[in-house]
Amino acid sequence: VGADALSYYQCIDMDISTSSDELQKMLDQIDLSGGLANCDSAASTACAADMMDTCSAVTVGAKMEQGGHSATVKMILKSCAASSVPDTVSEDKLCEGAETSLAAFGSSSCKLETCTTDGCNNQEISSSGLGLKISFLLAAYTALVIFN
Repeated sequence: VGADALSYYQCIDMDISTSSDELQKMLDQIDLSGGLANCDSAASTACAADMMDTCSAVTVGAKMEQGGHSATVKMILKSCAASSVPDTVSEDKLCEGAETSLAAFGSSSCKLETCTTDGCNNQEISSSGLGLKISFLLAAYTALVIFN
């Protein structure tokens, strides 16, 4: 890694809320990090290669409703990308799979933010996830159905 390598945050953060106390307890115990640090504790580090010249943050959200209960999931994945590899900095490419998979659950959203200065991908998740665990969202939806 060169001396002037871009510094970025590599972490995952999520906010999960539901109208069901039982489902909330279950969801609070699931580890969705995929081995990444939680953004609350992640330190800015140097990108692994000089070609990695862009910091990114992909935010994915979904709202699921079933039998009078709802669950809202919002995830943000922060990482380093290479602008010379168009798919790694393309919102369309990074979000197409997530939005297609989440469409079955109701409303969903996906947004990519990029920047090119040290530590600039420091977005915070609002409490109003490429690293997105679609299997988790399926599990959450299944749990919603089970608890009804």
